[in-house]
Amino acid sequence: MQNRIYIYPLTSKFEKLGLYNPYINDLIDSFSRYFKFVNKDKPSKYGIFDLLKFLKRTDYIFFNWIEKLPGNKGGIIQTLFLFFLFPVFRLFNIKVVWTMHNKLTHSTDYLFLKKAIFKTMLKKADYIFTHSSDGINFGTGLVPDSRKKIHYLPHPVKDRRRKNETVYIYDILIWGTISPYKGIDNFLKFLFENKLQHKYKILIIGKFTSENYSEYLSGYSNENILIKDEFIENDILIELIEQSKIVLFTYSHSSILSSGVLMDSLGYGANIVGPDVGAFADLAKEGIMQTFSGFEELVSVIDKQISREDKNSNEEKINKFLTENSWEKYAKKVYKIIG
Repeated sequence: MQNRIYIYPLTSKFEKLGLYNPYINDLIDSFSRYFKFVNKDKPSKYGIFDLLKFLKRTDYIFFNWIEKLPGNKGGIIQTLFLFFLFPVFRLFNIKVVWTMHNKLTHSTDYLFLKKAIFKTMLKKADYIFTHSSDGINFGTGLVPDSRKKIHYLPHPVKDRRRKNETVYIYDILIWGTISPYKGIDNFLKFLFENKLQHKYKILIIGKFTSENYSEYLSGYSNENILIKDEFIENDILIELIEQSKIVLFTYSHSSILSSGVLMDSLGYGANIVGPDVGAFADLAKEGIMQTFSGFEELVSVIDKQISREDKNSNEEKINKFLTENSWEKYAKKVYKIIG
């Protein structure tokens, strides 16, 4: 009989808001060869309390972004209930698997509770996975004894590159969910303060997490900086990446470990520039992308990348990474560790 997994979170709320993250569906699809997902077709309406319905039918709980729980509706009560659940998990012989996507949280709201969740997961989870080598250092810094159960596996990626003739429209593409922690406003402010606001042709596109931030960022628009608050379909995204000399990540937040948008961009064949942190730094060490430590350095990195004549100089390294870190390979690696 297949091992049975309850996966968290599984909700239709974010898809309705246009903030859909495909990570959970990709995980379910690739892991279904080895595991049965007991809540696959039953999105939760009651947050963490939904687990109670599945305790007798579950062998593993897969937690993702559980540190965000205090900020959810009824989040304080849900968080207290989470702490109560760990002895229940032991009673039912349920193993806890946690993917540490970030360092604590991008938001400082409910920080005390979020730190408590992190330390509890580091102490109580049976298996911990991180998509950045820095996650091991961060986890063991909080709870030294957690080192033996933290496993670094790069964020899985899909190879969706196309062999098309390139006609560039933009120097820089910034895409994905647009949130303050990504530092886009700081980058644009830097350009304006240094009279560089007309230097690059920039497209910023994605669904904003708040109307206020959308209005604020639109103040930086000009004839060279185009900002669009809209969800991007995959076929449009592929074209935009092909039309852009680089895909830029302006993250400045210390909480960053890994990024699904980073891996999607790599899978679409983008030339990527990002901060020297987390998974970005891991990829830079493998010669797959370029990183920067500050906006002053970023300008020279951008100039070098958009003037490159040999766009395929690191293609062999990218080919190897995409082959070794597919979703299918990721599921097999995790299964070998926990199965």
